[in-house]
Amino acid sequence: MKLWPLTLLVGAAWAGETARYDFARGVPDGWQAEGVEVVAGRTDQALRVFGEAKLSLPAPAGLTAGFRIELWVRHEVALAELRFEELVYLYHDTPDMKNRICLQKRIGTDEILFAMSDDTGPAKGAEFAGDWYAMVSGPQKWAAGTWHHLRIIADPEAGQAALAIDGQEVASARGTQFPKAAGTLWLGSWSGRSQARAVFDELAIGPARE
Repeated sequence: MKLWPLTLLVGAAWAGETARYDFARGVPDGWQAEGVEVVAGRTDQALRVFGEAKLSLPAPAGLTAGFRIELWVRHEVALAELRFEELVYLYHDTPDMKNRICLQKRIGTDEILFAMSDDTGPAKGAEFAGDWYAMVSGPQKWAAGTWHHLRIIADPEAGQAALAIDGQEVASARGTQFPKAAGTLWLGSWSGRSQARAVFDELAIGPARE
């Protein structure tokens, strides 16, 4: 997979391109990383976010026009063994803690959640089911050491958002509460906490409509 330079993302719209990272070279230039391990990936190398590891990058300015974010994730144990852990795969907000995007495994469940907010407050928008838990999958039975594909799409023009797992749409919603500003994207944690305890590979960030 081609590794697009980070300059496609920072301070500009998408310019018609999707940024793709396969981590074959480890942590990409321009990212912030602390305690992240380079390990075997799907075809080459991948990044392991565990313990107190932190991994982030500047969010693309084009995020506010809608986005499609895809990634592969692998846990070293079965997801059922992590039932009572909050595991955050992807998180975004701005310094005022608004404009949130969250993709996580909910604590006390085996379900995956995708939620967002705009610039009016935290992700509890009435348009998305009235609370933070807007788009939630059914229980996931992931075996130890298996790779799974996560995709989130937000299309403000259409007023729609959706979550897909392993190529199947598992949840969707209609509304207006989409991020209005770009801040920081965290891969594998919620601003450096609630680490995913997972290995990540083949991240892609681009427009909702390619």
